[in-house]
Amino acid sequence: MENLNLPKVTIKNNGAVTNVFVDGKEIRGVRGIEFLHNREKDHLPVLRISLLADQITIDTPVLFDLPEVYWPHYVSADKLISAGVLTQDRLNELIEQGAL
Repeated sequence: MENLNLPKVTIKNNGAVTNVFVDGKEIRGVRGIEFLHNREKDHLPVLRISLLADQITIDTPVLFDLPEVYWPHYVSADKLISAGVLTQDRLNELIEQGAL
């Protein structure tokens, strides 16, 4: 198998406390881990890590649906434009500037 330059993951368990390290750096806020390895489908194991976080920033040009729990915290640009709070030109400017 070609060199994929994948991270080295270490999981240390001491009773009720489990620490997860990626390339030697501890991942803080780990709520849970799930180790999957289905050799019939994938040659490599998969580790899913659930993290607790109070601030999440997603830097992507792709828009996607957020879980329903977040809906009260977001307003669509279309609603802001239709309410007169924002113009389409200003929205385009903000996108070009990388502010949105």
